Amino acid sequence: MITALLSSKEVSSEVLNSVISKKLDSVNNLQIALDKEGGIVVYPLDYPSSINAMIRAISMADRVLMVINEEITAVDAEIALAIENSRIDIGTTLRTEYSDEGSFSKFFEKYKVGKFKVLRPGEQQSDDSGKAKNPSFSYISIDKHFIVKGIGSVIIGFNLGGSIKKGDRLRLLPSMKEVSIKSIQIMDIDSPSAENGQHVGLALNNINEGDLSSNYAVSSLGELAENRSCKVIISSLYKGDLTQEKDLGCAMLGRNFSISITGSGTSTTITFNRPVAKIGGRHLIMDASLSVGKNRVVGSFEFS
Repeated sequence: MITALLSSKEVSSEVLNSVISKKLDSVNNLQIALDKEGGIVVYPLDYPSSINAMIRAISMADRVLMVINEEITAVDAEIALAIENSRIDIGTTLRTEYSDEGSFSKFFEKYKVGKFKVLRPGEQQSDDSGKAKNPSFSYISIDKHFIVKGIGSVIIGFNLGGSIKKGDRLRLLPSMKEVSIKSIQIMDIDSPSAENGQHVGLALNNINEGDLSSNYAVSSLGELAENRSCKVIISSLYKGDLTQEKDLGCAMLGRNFSISITGSGTSTTITFNRPVAKIGGRHLIMDASLSVGKNRVVGSFEFS
C-alpha cells in the first residue's frame, strides 16, 4: 500500500519521525520512505512552490495522510480539492497539539478529508484499504535507470499494476518495444515476484541505454495514443479560463503529462505530450500557470 503524505508547508521532523521509519530515495522532488509498518510513503519536497510532485503522489497512492498545521490556509484548501477530485476515498488526518482543528472542521467538513479518520502522533495508521488491489494489467514506472556491469539494464520504480514475476514479457511505454523481466529486487533483496504498491528494481532483457531514457513505464498495456476522448469534470472552485492558453497538466500512475483540452461535453478531447494508454479511474488536472495561494486544481478526467 502507498500513502501520500501531504502538508500545506514543509513537513516537520517531529511529524516525519512519527510517520516514517526510513527514507529510501527521492525522484523528481518526490521523497520515498517506509512507514512504521513497512508500507510505502511518498511526499512532495517542493510543495507548495510547485504542484507537480503533489499531484504525482496522489496519482500513485492508495490513501492519503494530510497534516493539519497550526494555521489553515488556501494551500490546505488546494490539497483538499485535489483529494476531492481524485480517485482516493480513504485516508487519515494527522493532528498535533498545534493543529487548528476548529478551522479545519469548519472549512472541510463536507469534503472527503473532513470525514477521514483522525491520527495522533505516535499512533499507527489502521489498515483501511479493504481488499488488496490486483489490477488486471502490469505497470511499473521507470523512475530511475542505469546499466549494471554483469547484469545489464536496470530500472527502479513502483509496481502500480498487478503482480509481476521473473520471465514476464512486457512492453516499454511509449515505444512498445518488447522486454522481459530478468530479475526482481525489493529493498535490495532478490525476489521471484512483486506485488502492487511495492518499490522495485528490475533487470530487463532486450533493452539498451537509449530505451531507458526514452520510455516512462514497463507495462502490458497497449493501444497508445496522444489524443483521447475523455469525460472532463471542471471543479466549481477553479477560476481559470480554459479557453486561454494555460500550463495544464495531469498525472497518471506516478507520471506527469502536459495536456491541452478541446471541445466540451461528450466531444471533449485531451491531447497529451506523450502517447498514453487508457487507464481507468479519475485523474487530476492541474493548472501550473497559477501562483501559490490560488487554486491550481482544475478538476479531473476519465477516459471515455
